[in-house]
Amino acid sequence: MTKEQMDSYKLRITQAGVGELTVIMLEMEIQWIEEALLAYSNGDEPVLLDCLEKAQVVQQHLMNILNLDNDVARDVYSVFVYINKQLITARIKKETLDLNRLKDVLHKYLVSFREIAKTDEEGPVMLASEKVYAGLTYGSGGLVESSIGGMDFTI
Repeated sequence: MTKEQMDSYKLRITQAGVGELTVIMLEMEIQWIEEALLAYSNGDEPVLLDCLEKAQVVQQHLMNILNLDNDVARDVYSVFVYINKQLITARIKKETLDLNRLKDVLHKYLVSFREIAKTDEEGPVMLASEKVYAGLTYGSGGLVESSIGGMDFTI
């Protein structure tokens, strides 16, 4: 993934609600799988393994955010567990195995979660978090790091 693509995802994340965060994670996982397929076709094993690892990390985050008190979420979770196992197997065998099929399944979930995200009216998650402003200035005792609502530390 290029730096520009990562920056784009970062910007979207700062503005996203819960539903949109799920959409972003699915998009990222699909992109990591596509890059793993490309790396495999180019014979670039280190990139293949790196992409598979990143896709798996995203997959684990997707599994962790599901509300398992919901029957539908439990069904989605079982599919996500299968995808996670396939990513592990692909990493161990250093092959792409069933990645095209996994990508297709994830794309179907992506379409569904995009529709769900449209109903999210809570707003961006990061706007609800505390803003922290920090700075480093030169004081009489040396460099002073300060933050609003926090303490000052002299270095």
